[in-house]
Amino acid sequence: MTSLDGAGPLLDRIEGPDAAGRVAGRRRVPGDEPFFAGHFPAMPVVPGVFMVEALAECARRSLPPGAVLASAPLVRFRRRVGPGETLELQVTPAEAEGERRRFDAVASVDGQTAVQATLEFRVEAGAPER
Repeated sequence: MTSLDGAGPLLDRIEGPDAAGRVAGRRRVPGDEPFFAGHFPAMPVVPGVFMVEALAECARRSLPPGAVLASAPLVRFRRRVGPGETLELQVTPAEAEGERRRFDAVASVDGQTAVQATLEFRVEAGAPER
């Protein structure tokens, strides 16, 4: 398993993929994030799209370069995430069919699920797997 600090724009840390293709990530949400000013000033909350993209960032770690997030056919938001909290992300390969790769993804805070999603990526035919 490999580990990388400063893993990407939305992650502080990323590990994997492991032998089963699972990737884990972490993101501490600082209170000075610009989106908190408008989302929402009285009750700051991390926008759902940022959490889904952080999960996609984890999944891309086990995909060939150029893989594109094609859809998120299932996304459930279970818990609000606010300033100062740490998101723990886990992405697990679910199935591969032709040019499609599907992942089961969960983001949690202190063991409580914040987001549960199924993510589908499109991979160019003939692209080497990682």
